[in-house]
Amino acid sequence: MCGRYTLAKPAKNIKKHFDPVIIKCEHSERYNIAPGQNTPVVMLRDNQRELRAMRWGFVPPWSKNIKTAKILINARSETVHQKPTFKNSFQTHRCLVPADGFIEWKVEGRKKVPHYIFLKPRSIFAFAGIWAKWDKTPSSVYSYSILTTQANTTLASIHERMPVILEPENYKLWLASDTDGRTLRDLLSPFSSKKIVTYKISKEINSHKNDRNDLLNPLSFN
Repeated sequence: MCGRYTLAKPAKNIKKHFDPVIIKCEHSERYNIAPGQNTPVVMLRDNQRELRAMRWGFVPPWSKNIKTAKILINARSETVHQKPTFKNSFQTHRCLVPADGFIEWKVEGRKKVPHYIFLKPRSIFAFAGIWAKWDKTPSSVYSYSILTTQANTTLASIHERMPVILEPENYKLWLASDTDGRTLRDLLSPFSSKKIVTYKISKEINSHKNDRNDLLNPLSFN
């Protein structure tokens, strides 16, 4: 599962990494992105990469009321191509979700201890995502879900699931409309444990109202 993530790098770094042709959103450094919030997402429009704000929490296009629709922040990679809610978006509406880390909670007795997880070297990367457009109001709402897979050996002790992290050389394949289903599913494997760093952080991160860089300071390394 992925319930919080970070995108603390400045906008220029995001643009350099993803090379969007069309830019339809602003970005400020974020240290505690939570479901329901609008964040930068890279999609393909007319074969050009577009960076735009989308709401985290997939809303199926057929939902009658967006205010009461269930927020679907994650989609299981093993079944995303089969589930009625997600399969159309998996076929035609895939996206890259820019991030530079994410938070996962480990159950220790009666407590849930937050851990910050990022790549080495520390850099921007992309979660595999799917998106949908809900347009039953004058202004359309774009929303997305992050795909998850089985946790790698480093993260398995924290949680059984992890978000799908794509290698940069696979961005084009993931976004392309003509990539076949088997190739897409092959991209959804757990990211290498050798490239992952994790440590405990303050429980202040639990509140989505907190969004400061010191929230990510290590309490102890795993």
